[in-house]
Amino acid sequence: MLAYVMDNQVRTELNQQKQNCWEVYLAEICEMLGARANVLSLDDLEKPRALAGIRTLIIGTQSGARISDKIASQLDLWVRNGGVLIGFNFQGLDHIFGIKSSGQITQKPDHYAISGYFELREHPITQDIHPILFSEQKLLILSDIRLTQLDTAVELGRLYDPAGGEMSESAVTWHSYGSGYAGYFAFDLAKTVWLLHQGRPIEQGSGNAASKTSLMSVVGNNSRKVPFADILAYLLQNMMSVYPQPFIYQIPPNLDQIPDALLYWTGDEYYGPAQLSLQASDFMKEKGLPYHINIASYHPATGKGHPLSLEELNHIQRNGHEVSLWFYMRDEKDEFSITEEKIKTQLDLFEQSFGYRPISTLMHATNWQGWTEPARWLTQQGSKADNSFFGAGLPGDHPGFNNPHFTFGYGTSFPYYFYEDYEHGNKKLDFIEQPIICYELGHRGSIAQSPQDKTTAAPEDVHLPINMAVKYHMTMNFFYHPVYIVKFPHCRKAIEEIVRYIDYMQASIMHMGNDQLCQWWNVRTASSVHVELEEEGENTSIGEDQKPASDIRLTTDCQNESGMIIKIAIPELEVSNVLCSDQETTFRIKWEFGRNWLYFIVPHGLHQIVILTSELDYQKAE
Repeated sequence: MLAYVMDNQVRTELNQQKQNCWEVYLAEICEMLGARANVLSLDDLEKPRALAGIRTLIIGTQSGARISDKIASQLDLWVRNGGVLIGFNFQGLDHIFGIKSSGQITQKPDHYAISGYFELREHPITQDIHPILFSEQKLLILSDIRLTQLDTAVELGRLYDPAGGEMSESAVTWHSYGSGYAGYFAFDLAKTVWLLHQGRPIEQGSGNAASKTSLMSVVGNNSRKVPFADILAYLLQNMMSVYPQPFIYQIPPNLDQIPDALLYWTGDEYYGPAQLSLQASDFMKEKGLPYHINIASYHPATGKGHPLSLEELNHIQRNGHEVSLWFYMRDEKDEFSITEEKIKTQLDLFEQSFGYRPISTLMHATNWQGWTEPARWLTQQGSKADNSFFGAGLPGDHPGFNNPHFTFGYGTSFPYYFYEDYEHGNKKLDFIEQPIICYELGHRGSIAQSPQDKTTAAPEDVHLPINMAVKYHMTMNFFYHPVYIVKFPHCRKAIEEIVRYIDYMQASIMHMGNDQLCQWWNVRTASSVHVELEEEGENTSIGEDQKPASDIRLTTDCQNESGMIIKIAIPELEVSNVLCSDQETTFRIKWEFGRNWLYFIVPHGLHQIVILTSELDYQKAE
């Protein structure tokens, strides 16, 4: 069983001091990975049997700073007896982590500054999780850093200073301690991932060009081809997987197939003419692809929105496509601002015109204001997702803003839920961000700085994103405006090249629109998977009585009508079959990230899973 410490008393105290409780984001990191975890308080850890049945425990910086001597003693015994402890930048358990302290780097000038970098070292835990084509790019740290040197641990990541200079200290370590293990991050991983995802706030009144979500990105001048947050999550995932730890795969099954990646398709069409949306939808249907079109419901000069009729809407929906709302945030004086009133008005107008509330929407020209304010207002008005985070890192008046882009400007390809700041109790919003990753790739028509742009083909641009999506099993947003699809043949050829290249790779790809992805992510969040352990006795260790038998038994609760996929690392085991409620189910084994991973399909509802295993015969495997 997996657990992490998130103490509500610690959160309350920090919030009262006008500080964020960064470790609340451990819930989002586990959700991103599809790991289901118990949440423990510091009081829980004081209890004699607090760690009974727990095989892996994560402790963040802020709760780690409050660990008592009694808790430290119990953690020492627990790790010695087989537990896996993962800690972020706190003192007091250095002997368990196998490190010694030598100082600190303070993050400055603010929470959004890069305080250091680190570079992964060769180890089974780090294998292949950093894209090798960009291995020269060091990974980012956004928190205070504890300077630590090796004692008896091994180094997984070497620390570099904010200027990129190599230091003698380690950023990430791994330690064998008794029968257990301890992984240590010399920085606050939860804070780093949270800030990579949500970025820095945009002040009210910044103006249109300075209110782009692209300026919220904290990646700075580092490569936007590297999914920094995802790499941190994969590193954590490998540490979690010392014992068989099940994860809900980020992609649902495609009938009896286990997809390699998920692509979801979007475009904005603003104010018409409606024929652009119809023709673009027909083209995407012809290619067997879904499509999500955002249109306006209001313009202050006319009081009207997009001219799409109900009959035309039905045509698009019969194509299997989605129509949603594009927000326009200028007023009658052409002044820009995002307000709760404008959001409500435009949502209401869309619903009056088309009879339903939009699910996934997009802000005018990928604008934003504040940090979570628009997400909070949208949640209150019944919306479920946003597609405005475009991580190009450029202001709106930059000549290259509308160029084709392939960017992980928020450190991830995956959707993520918003979390509020300390003023709102660091609460999770039931609202998803769907970051734009691939924008108008494969053609040059969006640049429009010369007549040649419209006639320039660049279909090879789409290959790298597809390769990365397949290798790292990403959910990846592809954004193509209807007007470019209709008017620029090379835009259509770019989309056709994506289809052709996927077929050439013989990859299994799931395709969705934004609404469908949002619905999948929500039912995935509501689903669960747990390892069944046989517990006997009163000890708090990971003794033989608390380890699974040679066969791995799981309990699943799938809320998705078409099922879900479970993945689990099996480095020392050979799988002969997987039974779901006594029935054989589709499974496959893949060597990824330094170990064998078992993938198998689970249908809707409650099920008992038995993975029939035996110890791996290495001579046979060779």
